[in-house]
Amino acid sequence: MNNTAQRQELLRCLADMQRWDLLNPSGGAASVRLNDGTVLISTTGLASQGWRLSLRDFIQLAPDDGRIIEQTGGLGASGTPLHLALYRAVPAAGAIVHAHAPYSLVFASLGLPVPAVTARCDLIGAIPCLAADDSRIKAEYRRSPHPVELPEGMVQRPEVALINIDHYQPQVTELAAELGESFAFRGLACTLYRHGLFVAARDLDQARDLAMRVEESARIALYQAQLAPSISHIRSNALYPATA
Repeated sequence: MNNTAQRQELLRCLADMQRWDLLNPSGGAASVRLNDGTVLISTTGLASQGWRLSLRDFIQLAPDDGRIIEQTGGLGASGTPLHLALYRAVPAAGAIVHAHAPYSLVFASLGLPVPAVTARCDLIGAIPCLAADDSRIKAEYRRSPHPVELPEGMVQRPEVALINIDHYQPQVTELAAELGESFAFRGLACTLYRHGLFVAARDLDQARDLAMRVEESARIALYQAQLAPSISHIRSNALYPATA
């Protein structure tokens, strides 16, 4: 088994995210770009197993087409194409985390951006929600199945992968292009409609921290709405609105 150190880093990252309530049994994933350019990503089904992980629960894939370089457990999850696409589009990206974090998911379920209401979120600003009519896409595929070319190293769920490949992949690569060189110091964060949080950064530490910043801001924004008492009253800078 290769890349033991990177596997250990991923284990620590996922354990931290679970301890901080960013991960739950509904899903999530983490990946890193290795020194040779290949990608090491967590395998599917780990969430339903309560995130009880071992060093074998990661698969090494080629970034261009997702072919398997080393498989020590299962296959990559249905979000694998999104990870690979972002690594191809952003040379500075070194790590990606995806989580069904509850507070940011509230905003994602409504198709709303997560507002930046804490000082720790000033650098990244409001977190956009990328949209796709996931229910319709899956229903249409089930009514009329057709061949879909998927990476070898991912779970073969074409009705779910289509949402990532045809809809979220173009949006997230466009978002990365808009960030340009600022990606290196601020990373990329967005939510996926009704799905969860998606974060990319230069390394795993920055990605984990960015995910925590977004979830913290989402939580505080919802508390604001309880006090205000409406989501329309959420403010990024309540005392000094002119500087927001």
